Amino acid sequence: MSSTTSLQQKPRFLDRYLAWFIRWMPDSFVICLALTIIVGTLAFFLTGTPIWSTDSSKVTLVTSWTESFWSLLEFTMQMTVLLATGNAVATSPPAKRLLTRVARLPKNRSQVIILATVVASLLGFVHWGLGMMGGIVLGKELLAESKKRGIKIHAPVLVATLFMCMVPGAAGMSGAAVLYAATPNYLRELVPKTHTEGTPVSVPLTDTVVRPGFALLLILCMIVGVVFMLMMHPKDPAKMKQVDESVYEEIEAGASAAIVQRDTPAQRANASRIVMYVIGGVGLIYSVLNIAATGIAGLDLNAYNFLFLSLGILLCANQGPEYYAGLVKEGIAGTWGFILQFPFYAGIFGLISATGLGVVISHAFTAISTATSWPIVAFLYSGLLNIAVPSGGSKFVIEAPYIIPTTLDLHADLSLVMQAYQMGDAVFNLLIPFFALPYLANFKMKFGEVVGYTVPPVLIMIGVVGAYFLVMAAIGS
Repeated sequence: MSSTTSLQQKPRFLDRYLAWFIRWMPDSFVICLALTIIVGTLAFFLTGTPIWSTDSSKVTLVTSWTESFWSLLEFTMQMTVLLATGNAVATSPPAKRLLTRVARLPKNRSQVIILATVVASLLGFVHWGLGMMGGIVLGKELLAESKKRGIKIHAPVLVATLFMCMVPGAAGMSGAAVLYAATPNYLRELVPKTHTEGTPVSVPLTDTVVRPGFALLLILCMIVGVVFMLMMHPKDPAKMKQVDESVYEEIEAGASAAIVQRDTPAQRANASRIVMYVIGGVGLIYSVLNIAATGIAGLDLNAYNFLFLSLGILLCANQGPEYYAGLVKEGIAGTWGFILQFPFYAGIFGLISATGLGVVISHAFTAISTATSWPIVAFLYSGLLNIAVPSGGSKFVIEAPYIIPTTLDLHADLSLVMQAYQMGDAVFNLLIPFFALPYLANFKMKFGEVVGYTVPPVLIMIGVVGAYFLVMAAIGS
């Protein structure tokens, strides 16, 4: 066998990375259970908290865990609604028609990639669920239009482009952590009592992600992504992979207008336009007036969800309540992780907060950080933990009891640290298959076909983001 043949058969680094990931990385629920044991063990050895006690007034590991286990039911519901309503808006008939028209604009491959990035990024920044589903719908339409016009597109590159738009999505306005922080008293409920008074009642979006400097950072990250996608796109048409033919069949099937039956009284009630226009219209008008009165700073998790719930109802008014409920049902299918895992993360929060483990971890971070370096440390730490806990909302519940006290003790900028938390999630999301699953399922691809195109730009993004936080912390953003 020649040396050339041996080199060709040697697995690439990304192939080995994917094989390692599949072989060793367990399901997210397994990690959730393992983290419960790990955190409980750390609390036992670092704080001396007993496992169990007959004295009901004494803090123990078991009581810390169980008493907090159901404390996030409200937040769980809020996150479920967040994803379901975003999915309904993105897949509503008017949104689909608009995205179909947009997909007809590009004239060449470069324009396809740039357009996909701009549209999916803007949608994602407003609402990450909207960006994900809207990006998927747009991507399918772009592939269909490119095929009709003879524009050669390597499908994995387009899917990778859409996947990278999770950066402004995860770091944007609908990020669980910043919406959590914007909701009055939520942060104070997550920190130890020693830091309650020093913790702000709320941190509005205008102090975290809706800022010119942060917007520039996201734009730079997307430019990095576009440049790499254009550079890495195969030039030889023979090397360009097309999506499965069934994807094109699904696009054609979805091109027809939604057919709603109104033959029987029950069907007419299920497809009633009047109730949709009244409820959706009143809800949307209220949301708009509320934003006009309070500004974006007044948006919290509940207000955000109500806005998209009302918008979705109005966009599906011509099809009726039953049709809209079906879209919400489709969106809820992807929220099982919230429902199952969030109670366990609430229990982990109890172990960290009630036992004093959060204070121990906070002191450790304080010892190795300064007000200038802390945002970078928080960014990298949050990103690495994101590989094990790929959910910004649940992970924030774990981190908040020590990240916020550390920030206060170091007199660092809490708004900047919140940005760092968001970016840690957003950038490192591109290295793991968790949030890639909806893209892979819709385009019928494997993670290994996409991740090879996201790793190189991610490495550059980490450097760009790190430099941003170093500069902003140094000048006192």
